[in-house]
Amino acid sequence: MSEIKIGDWRAKIDAIDTTLLHLLNVRASFALEVGRLKGARGIALRVPAREQEILSRMKKLNPGPLDSEAVGKIYSQILHESIRIQEDHRLGSARIPKREKTRPMEKRRKVAAA
Repeated sequence: MSEIKIGDWRAKIDAIDTTLLHLLNVRASFALEVGRLKGARGIALRVPAREQEILSRMKKLNPGPLDSEAVGKIYSQILHESIRIQEDHRLGSARIPKREKTRPMEKRRKVAAA
């Protein structure tokens, strides 16, 4: 039986890297389309709930040997780059609209009196 050499393993890794690069670019193209739709509707590019949904789903689907921390880092970077290219294509803003903070009535009175 012949032993697989390091060069053979590297060739397999190179093939996977080529496929990953292709898939990442396909994903980026889809993210651009989503960005176009969000821009047309006036929706912020960043939707934290959706980002958390993606991260949670990927961690749950992960069979290993990567651990959840690694999967989280990888997908956080993918999401960051997706937003960045949407902004680079001027499809909208990644800024999340700030909610107006409501203060308890007592604090409002103190501020009004000041």
